[in-house]
Amino acid sequence: MPHADISRSVRLGALGWSDPAWRGTFYPADMPDEWRLTYFNTQFNCVFLAQADWRRASSDQLAQWNADTHEQFVFLLEGEAAQPAPEALAGKALLMRPDDPAILWFTRNSSLKQLAGALSENAVAMPHFLVSRDGDLGQMERVATLLEVMGR
Repeated sequence: MPHADISRSVRLGALGWSDPAWRGTFYPADMPDEWRLTYFNTQFNCVFLAQADWRRASSDQLAQWNADTHEQFVFLLEGEAAQPAPEALAGKALLMRPDDPAILWFTRNSSLKQLAGALSENAVAMPHFLVSRDGDLGQMERVATLLEVMGR
């Protein structure tokens, strides 16, 4: 799916949804692992998955991921844009290189002012995906607030 098929909104997510540090903080301690994506997608609307992670998932697993996420959720799958997305994730997946300019990576140490500037400079040029590299929940919350303040 090319970038033009995704709305011009800004999406917030992380590198994967299985960060062990999130158990008992973001995810309830007693939540089964298979419920994590469903919960993750209530708070965020995209996830970046390394090629090694998404390629080892079976077609049934990919179909379950599709079923576990809302219609606006986007799976950013590491790969070449010319490759077809897995059929089981049709309409919800983009194959992207990690250095794609539509992805704005951030960490706990990233400057919110710089993120805001990057978003303002390219406001209509393309959709943006703000993706946490380190899964720092505090910074992800601050970025979510920044997006609200910016009306994105």
